[in-house]
Amino acid sequence: MPGEAARALPRTPARTADRPLHSWFLDGVAANPAGVALRINSATWSYAEVDALARRWAGALLRHAAPGRVGVLASKSVESHVGFLAALYAGAVFVPLNPEFPVERNRAVLEAAGVDALIVDPAGAAQLDGLGELPPVLAPRLAEWPGPVSVPVVVPEARDALLGAPAAGSADGLAYILFTSGSTGQPKGVPIRHRNIGAFVQACLERYDVGPTDVFSQVYELTFDLSMFEVWVAWASGAALTVLNRLQALNPLRYVRDHGITVWTSTPSLAGALRGRGTLGPGSLPGLRVTMFCGEPLPVQSAAFWQAAAPNAVVDNLYGPTELAVACTGYRFDAATAAATGTVPIGEVFPGMRYALLDGDTVHPSAGELVFTGPQMFGGYLDPANDAGRFVELDGQTWYRTGDRAELTDVGLVHLGRNDNQVKVQGYRIELGDVEAAVRAAGPGLDGTAFAVDGVLVVFVTGTGTGSDTTDLATRLAAALPGYMLPRHLWPVEPVLTPNGKVDRLALRAEAERRLRD
Repeated sequence: MPGEAARALPRTPARTADRPLHSWFLDGVAANPAGVALRINSATWSYAEVDALARRWAGALLRHAAPGRVGVLASKSVESHVGFLAALYAGAVFVPLNPEFPVERNRAVLEAAGVDALIVDPAGAAQLDGLGELPPVLAPRLAEWPGPVSVPVVVPEARDALLGAPAAGSADGLAYILFTSGSTGQPKGVPIRHRNIGAFVQACLERYDVGPTDVFSQVYELTFDLSMFEVWVAWASGAALTVLNRLQALNPLRYVRDHGITVWTSTPSLAGALRGRGTLGPGSLPGLRVTMFCGEPLPVQSAAFWQAAAPNAVVDNLYGPTELAVACTGYRFDAATAAATGTVPIGEVFPGMRYALLDGDTVHPSAGELVFTGPQMFGGYLDPANDAGRFVELDGQTWYRTGDRAELTDVGLVHLGRNDNQVKVQGYRIELGDVEAAVRAAGPGLDGTAFAVDGVLVVFVTGTGTGSDTTDLATRLAAALPGYMLPRHLWPVEPVLTPNGKVDRLALRAEAERRLRD
């Protein structure tokens, strides 16, 4: 039968998730009005100041656009963070856009999302002339931009009246739309309702003992769903949100110390890159209380490395696709119980969520494709054509098919890889995840990313440690794997990550194709 939430870790009084997303920020305002809500480099804004800015910008939006969907074309700046709130205060849906993405992609997102107003910072303004016909644009720092901007611009001036009160909103309404590229590179719009993200925020507040004395890192691009954890859980608890750029995120030793960061988020690949650099020694991050990993399978070696560097922190491994509002399972790292699994278990489901393991379309008791239902599940893609094959009916309810395989063990769910990671080489079916796990086992301190290109099995190897020489690694693999699973090429490389801190599989596959062709 489908699984229920087996264990919850209540930390704070339960608050209903059936309310608008911005009401969680208002909780932070009530708890810590004079405290720092947002820090970007040396600039800080208090909760009261962020609230006042968001009200002013929302008032400007309503006077000039009365928008339903607001695109936020901005880097990790005050325009992006306050812009999310302004859109919500105005009763609209926010749509994050990344100025580092190609203009063509952002133009397609604007059209697909039906954006009818834009908030931009200087980085976003650089794309405006290439985006075609535009709706009204809210440009808080227009005076700082060189040259003319040939679009209708709304500048919220000091004389603009504050928005009387944020829009009440409906928990059933949309809060934001994220566009995820997945493994194909084709963006898909994922609409998330207030109640979906609210259920996630509530689960995190119950799971973590966070409050106004905490300082969260904000590492990820705002088009990546892990940033929704960073922003909204921090603000719901009255904590300070400290924005870090990509280079700063690779130097946690300095920024954790300088800003007193207590809650850190990371993808496993980012932790692996830091492990390879050798910059974090045991006990070097004593001030961290919580580290949340998510986005990819977490190798046990990376978790153990981080736990040693942050001995006072809970190391929590979360799992969940964007379609399930950031994450819906979790496992508190324990080296003794995780060691046997290769990757850290993804654990147990969040309160209110249910899971099942499917073998085809039949529920399997212990292994299969992960499917979920519950309050965090979205209602379908922005383009209904993308819904095909993604849902299944069980027990009279609709469940989302993740495409991920898992096994139920005595330490909870263990991630086994993707359904689409099975390849055929020389007539044999091979799970690429099994090859990658063998690399980690054969060379402690190493990680691997495997591909089959035109029937040739190759592995890119990252990290340092025992077995880092590929000749030795090949020997160790030969002792552990059957001949048909042995890679023809082992290529050492520096970590290749997406802007979101994940392994850039598309770029690595293209590099594999180039190397084999040459």
